[in-house]
Formats: sequence, structure tokens, C-alpha cells
Amino acid sequence: MLTQPFALLLLASSPLFTGGEVAEVCSDRDLVFSCAVPGQQLAIKEAWLYGSTATIREDLGQGEECHVPEYMVQYKQGSFLQYINKQCGGQTECKFSVGRHVPAALQDQDQWKGGVLRVIYDCVHKSDFHRVCGSEVWAQTGWVQSVGYPEYYLGDPGVCTITIRVDEGQRVMLTISDLSIREIVQPSEDSCRDSLSVTEGSKQLFHQCGETNQPLRITSEGSEMNLTLTATSTVFPKRGYLAYFQALGCETLITPEDGYRVFRNATHAEYLCCVHHVFPDTLARHRLLQCNWAHTWNDTLPNCVDAEELFENGNITESQYYTLVNGSSRYAQAEMLRQAHLVYDLVVPTVIMTVLVLGNVAVVFLIIYCRRGIIEEGVRCEELESIKANPEPTDTIDSEPCNV
Repeated sequence: MLTQPFALLLLASSPLFTGGEVAEVCSDRDLVFSCAVPGQQLAIKEAWLYGSTATIREDLGQGEECHVPEYMVQYKQGSFLQYINKQCGGQTECKFSVGRHVPAALQDQDQWKGGVLRVIYDCVHKSDFHRVCGSEVWAQTGWVQSVGYPEYYLGDPGVCTITIRVDEGQRVMLTISDLSIREIVQPSEDSCRDSLSVTEGSKQLFHQCGETNQPLRITSEGSEMNLTLTATSTVFPKRGYLAYFQALGCETLITPEDGYRVFRNATHAEYLCCVHHVFPDTLARHRLLQCNWAHTWNDTLPNCVDAEELFENGNITESQYYTLVNGSSRYAQAEMLRQAHLVYDLVVPTVIMTVLVLGNVAVVFLIIYCRRGIIEEGVRCEELESIKANPEPTDTIDSEPCNV
């Protein structure tokens, strides 16, 4: 019975992906799509059936054509992802028919006829798939797949881990678009022998084996995620896995010249120009950016320029120049306070120490001078007393008494 594709309830959410090529066809016709560039292969993102209520039919003279208008794409009826991947995954071109490639489809054709089969896919060069065990992928978006996909997957080495990293402040959204790994087949098995797991540090975000018929989305809390395939057989005849990742949040911008980044998180980033440098469009040292819903910053981040250079080139007035240099903003005021602290912490103590040293030197010289005068006065008095005791006819006696 054709029950698995239609077991899903109607979904009232937007598609998991906003990018990629789209192929649509009336569900009772063959869906044909391909990659035109040599060396590229099909990477299926989504495959949905849309009912007749979401279908527009047109006859352009070459037979009836069907498509789903954009405002109706959220009304998905069921997924054909498992069967599309089995027929088209890893190929350069594909021809898919619901009647031929879906088990028991002909017995249940009243469930899918009259609708639209819609596939979203990418054409990816073989060298652009990340598949090397132990590798670290640092990118904003990309594809990851197991070695041997889609013919088989390997168990040598038994554990194959690929690490995905994005910028600080971002998160990783991983979408597993194809999973085909040995499932639990023996009654004695109580867990998966082979499995695909996704971890973030010591936290396990996903662990599963078997098949999937719809995209599986896992989102990290931080900027790093590990994707690990564990296999026990050397080669196993299942497709393995195919996954697509993309960064959530704004990409970290290049630090402006003559400036630096103060901080950034998932929603904001703050940058500051060096002293006497400003952003040319705002003539301010400070810029706060906000990451919006489209994962883009709400403003640009130009290089900082020297305020003196702007003044010399006539881009700002003399008043503006002195305002920028002397500071009227809180950042300039902070710079002035820093310089004031430098004066109080260094210059003032230096002046006080200098004054004290010079004062001490002056006191020492004064003491020496006074002691020298006293000694000279004592010598003069001794000579005078000697003359008084033994006067000569030519001596003139000073009548002023000695005070020594």
C-alpha cells in the first residue's frame, strides 16, 4: 500500500530551503531534470506532492502543464524524497515516474493523481562534496556525504567524523536530505549496528539508522557540529547519507582598518575606531550593528579614517575637526579622562617630588652658608683680640665688640 508518502499531515510551514533549482510536473507524468555542467551531480533537497487544491493547470498547446504558485507551496501533502533519492541521487540526469518508481502506486493512484510533484535540488560538482573522515569544514554553506554515496557506504574506518564550523556568534543548521543506512533487521538486535549521529560537544543532537522520507533538520546551539557515520561492515549496499548545512546568523565582518571589534554575539556586533579616527559616513568612532531576520547586518562597516586627513582634504570643517580631536562624545570624554588620570597619576607626583628635592637642596646650602659665616666671624674676632693685646703704632682698633 502507498501509505508512507501520504502518512504526513498537511504542513503549514515554509520550505526548509529557500535556494535551489525547482522541477515541477503533473504527478501522472514523468519528471525529467538534469545538471547541464559536466562533472556535476544531482543533490536532492526536497520532493513533495501537492494536491489538486494547490495546483494550477495550463495548456500551452504542448499538453497540460502543472505548477504550484508560491503562495501555495506551504500546503504539502506528502513526501517522495526517499524514492526520488533512490532513483536520482548522485546522478547527472534523472527521469522519475510515480507509477513506476513508487511501490504500490498504481493501486493507490487516486491519492496522488491530479496533483503536482515538486522537487528542489542543487547541481554540485563532485569535488565540492565534503566526505573526508576527520576533516574540518569551515564555511557558511555546503554539502556533506558519505564515501561511496549513492551506491554504498564504507565501514573502513569504522567511525568517520566530519566537523562543521561557522563564525563566532552563528549556529549550524544541518538538513539530512537522504539517509539510507542498515536498519535493525535481527530480532536479537536492540540498537542500530550502523548509524548516523550528530553531536555538539558532549551533547547528542541526532542518532538514527534506516531510511528517511523527509528532510531531517538539526540546529546547533553554538558554532560547531560533528557529523559521525558508524559502520560495522567493510562495504554495505545502501546509499549512506547526504546532508546540507548552512550558517544561521550574520557572518563576521572584516575588522576595519585603524579600528577593532569590541564584541559580537548572535544578534549584535560593536566596532570602535582608534583614537582620532572615525567612520567616514557618520564621523563617529563607534558603530553598533544588528543582525536581522535575513541573516544580514543592518549597516555597512567601512574602514576608519584619520580626522586630520578629513580636515586637510576639506571633508570636514575646522570646528568639526576640533570636536573630533578634542572630543565631544562619550568616547572622546573617556579619552580625556584617561589623559587627566595620566596627569594626576604621573605629572603631579613628579612635580611634587621635584619641589621637595629642590627645597631640601636649598635648606642644605643655607645651612652651609650660615655655618661658613660664623666660622669667618670667629677667626676675625681672634685676630682682633690678638691686636688689642699687642698693639702696634700703625694699628687701628675697631671699637665694635666681637659677638662670637
